[in-house]
Amino acid sequence: MFFFLQTTLSSKAFAESDTEQTQRKLEKVQQQIIAKQNKLDKSHSELKQTQNQLAQTDKQIGQAARVLRQTKQELTETEKELKKLSARQQELEQLKQQQLKVLEKQLNSAYHIGQHDYLKVLLNQDSPAKLERVISYYQYLNKARTQAIEDLKTTLAELAQTTEMLNQKQLRLVELVEIEAQKQQELVKLKAQQQQQIDALAQLIKSESAEIQRLRDNEAALAQALEALAEAIDELPQQVELNGLQDIKGRLLWPAKGKIQNIYGKRKSGQLRWKGIKIDADSGATVHNVHAGQVIFSDWLKGYGLVIVVEHGNGYMTLYGHNQALLKDVGEIVQSGEPIALVGQSGGQTKPSLYFEVRYQGQPLDPMDWCN
Repeated sequence: MFFFLQTTLSSKAFAESDTEQTQRKLEKVQQQIIAKQNKLDKSHSELKQTQNQLAQTDKQIGQAARVLRQTKQELTETEKELKKLSARQQELEQLKQQQLKVLEKQLNSAYHIGQHDYLKVLLNQDSPAKLERVISYYQYLNKARTQAIEDLKTTLAELAQTTEMLNQKQLRLVELVEIEAQKQQELVKLKAQQQQQIDALAQLIKSESAEIQRLRDNEAALAQALEALAEAIDELPQQVELNGLQDIKGRLLWPAKGKIQNIYGKRKSGQLRWKGIKIDADSGATVHNVHAGQVIFSDWLKGYGLVIVVEHGNGYMTLYGHNQALLKDVGEIVQSGEPIALVGQSGGQTKPSLYFEVRYQGQPLDPMDWCN
């Protein structure tokens, strides 16, 4: 038995160690990718400075939007709990009044009985059966009165606890409303700042050749990032069994609702073609993971903004770009349909959209062939 317990504990510790090791390795690769991107940027200083400012603003928007979403979720839950607590408080108040009435009747009965001498009543009984009935009656009254008092004490204790919880939730609700308003204002301010930086970036890249070169640099940076991630995955301990996407081709979920504006393989600029699709969607709309996997990247990438990359096993991965906020961190296991990001326009986009790619062994695939 001791050996079994020791083995079980050792296995658990080993699994936790693997998870931490995976997390650290993925985070290290992520930092290396971002560092390499900064070195790859050969543009002039003004363009580089504007891009860096935009990256910083995109990240600030992502953090503010994530906190705002969490605040709204907590606000909704708090309002639900307040309704439940208020209803329970009313029930307990009614119960208290009922129990007080019962206790009042019992005390009145005890008072009237007490006006007759208890011992005298017992001695005046000429029948053993009648005497037994009288004793039982007195015992019943005492027991019922004691139980009524205990019930009332229990109700009063729960009522006090419920009232305290209700007060705390009401205070938290006020606090959450203030946080929501602050974050909303912060988000509006940051988005205005983001738009100014996008306009400034557009002014700096006026010629088509400059735009083509920028897009080519972005694609090269992304390809290197995904290659580095693929190499890192091969060295990681397997946390969960991921079976790839080959068996569900044509049945993947769509990551977001909206109109597809750019089709895979369509000319982007010059000789460059789209390696994924772009879905026009409302700012802040939920981005869903298309199939179970593990988050292997969650950060800002030049040209693609706030990006999440999910590995699905057997060489398959999906990429979600231009997000407003990232809801998952590196190393997290995500299920099919789970929210992983919010639609935005990070990375210099002029309007909200989601950029989505499906890749196998680093090569892009047409998402239209894979989604339902």
